[in-house]
Amino acid sequence: MKRFLPILLAFSGILFSCQSPVHSDTAENQADPLDISSEDSSVKPQENFYLFANGTWLKNTQIPPAQSSWGAFIILRDSTTVRLHRILDSLTGVSGALKGSVAQQTGDLYASAMDSIGIEKKGFLPIKEELDSIAAINNKAALYQEIAKEYAINHGPFFNFFVQPDDRNSMVNAAHFNQGGLGLPSKDYYFIKDSAIAHIRQAYIAYITKTFTLIGQTPSAAAMAAQSVFNLETAIAKISKSPEQLRDPIANYNKIIVSAKPELKKWLLLLGVTNDTILVGQPAFFKGLNVILNNTPMETLKNYLCFHVVNDDADYLSHDFVDAKFTYEQLLTGQKIMLERWKRMTNMVDNELGDNLGQIYVQQYFTTADKERIGSLVDNILSTYAERIQQLDWMSDSTKQKALIKLHAIVKKIGFPDKWKDYSSIDITKDNIIANLKGTANYRYKRDLAKIGKPVDRTEWQMTPPTINAYYDPTQNNINFPAGILQPPFYFSHGDDAVNYGAIGLVIGHEITHGFDDQGRQYDADGNLKEWWSPNDAIQFKKRAQNIINQYNNYIAVDTFHLNGSLTEGENIADNGGLALAYAAFKKTEQGKRNEKIDGFTPDQRFFLSHAQVWKIKMREAALISRALTDPHSSSMWRVNGPLSNMPAFYAAFNVQPSDSMYRPDSVRVKIW
Repeated sequence: MKRFLPILLAFSGILFSCQSPVHSDTAENQADPLDISSEDSSVKPQENFYLFANGTWLKNTQIPPAQSSWGAFIILRDSTTVRLHRILDSLTGVSGALKGSVAQQTGDLYASAMDSIGIEKKGFLPIKEELDSIAAINNKAALYQEIAKEYAINHGPFFNFFVQPDDRNSMVNAAHFNQGGLGLPSKDYYFIKDSAIAHIRQAYIAYITKTFTLIGQTPSAAAMAAQSVFNLETAIAKISKSPEQLRDPIANYNKIIVSAKPELKKWLLLLGVTNDTILVGQPAFFKGLNVILNNTPMETLKNYLCFHVVNDDADYLSHDFVDAKFTYEQLLTGQKIMLERWKRMTNMVDNELGDNLGQIYVQQYFTTADKERIGSLVDNILSTYAERIQQLDWMSDSTKQKALIKLHAIVKKIGFPDKWKDYSSIDITKDNIIANLKGTANYRYKRDLAKIGKPVDRTEWQMTPPTINAYYDPTQNNINFPAGILQPPFYFSHGDDAVNYGAIGLVIGHEITHGFDDQGRQYDADGNLKEWWSPNDAIQFKKRAQNIINQYNNYIAVDTFHLNGSLTEGENIADNGGLALAYAAFKKTEQGKRNEKIDGFTPDQRFFLSHAQVWKIKMREAALISRALTDPHSSSMWRVNGPLSNMPAFYAAFNVQPSDSMYRPDSVRVKIW
């Protein structure tokens, strides 16, 4: 359970510098980086700006059958996957690569994943040893040993265990334990009575049943086993906090002294955790889980472990396992057909050996000049934020000074890490994808265990360089912009400032604002969960944040599903603050100071159009429902229209009047940052 806040995831071991990139497969060569053809002139910008900017594109675009959605983010991710695939193809063609080298490991991992003939012949044999180990469990001691073993090889039953900075001592890593163990997307899926969600529950049970038949159980035994798994997960869901409740960093910080609890110490030693303190996010969950484990029949617990081992590895087993999982997941995504295997496996390699693949990616596709220009944008936006803090009329001078200290302490990371992870100790072969995945998982597990109680490496990244995303890390107070997102339509090397500030400037402003949203504001300049606000300033912030919650609660995501203003609070604060910040920084540029039109639009209008166009997306209804229930980000239309309806500059740029739909009275417009 990562705490970082995203805006939405070589032939040798040498470190590459950025040089001679290839941009021929991007939109960089467009005469105007704005896609004027996307606009729908039949919609007035004052009525629905999102549809004005993107309406024609939305009408004419068909979602590819293998996708749950299609738009700027996904199109860029798809084209980046093509780039990564080229790299992997070149690596798999290399013979005689040194064992443990970037070329050997990365190429062979991909080759093992693409060996569909070999994988088909093996069926579920690659995981049979694990299933046999589960079947042999005959007491609670053996159960706990099995759970610990699975954590070291790519599984995470019953709860979440990870290593990250201690929220109240951010310079030191700690072992964190959070709720988990559910197969459906969130606890709500087990209880909501809506027919669409009820249908997903039934499909999930059918999928579990199919899984048990595929590993040899009779249909009747499989059905009984599946129902026992679902009932167990429902019991776990009942003791779980809601996604909104998980957003409170203080309530979810609980330090436990291990030596005071002998039974706990014994269990932690099985996991490899030897420190005397751990952090438990939800103590009530673990208390309830202990009751469940002690009162649930052993056969049910074994069924649960068995299903989740198969489910975790299903994508890398024979086609019947892959198909069974996809049949269920279609109800969550709306996809018509499965994504091509080479795309799925390319993304897998990026997840497992991201620093290997990232080294080559940035050498080919990211320039020093781009890194420097992005750095300049970040600096301008940071200095603009400082000015805006100083001008706030609701915050006291003492809290402003502390806010400025935090702002100036933010570390910016652009493109790729300063040092790459060394995966050379992992044994990667061409013919066993499951063994390879166990190896990469065990590498991460041992690496994390070694971090506990040690100083935090603040140079480490939580995303790979090709990732189409960005994030803010509150415990490290840094902002991170991978090379993947630093390309069209978010950033144009030769684009005008209006377009770049409206797109990548918004992304930058969004991530900076996360340091001062409802969660991020509770961390100080060093990344410690610590109160640094005066009581009255905290009250003033919460009043304004409540207005954000109220505003977004009124927006409909799809059908009868509204946005959850509490769940999306932090992202909505970041969207509103980030856009206002990017605009203010843009007005400092030469283009921002003038009023010269390009293609009939003023600089301000181009800024807002650019912002709207990076959020253009078509989503299948199933994906929209899933997002409304689980995603802390609002749906795309409201990521555009919501913030714009709070911005006086937008009103001026498009002459928005009180009678227009985009108009919100000044008394209810939200302004925090």
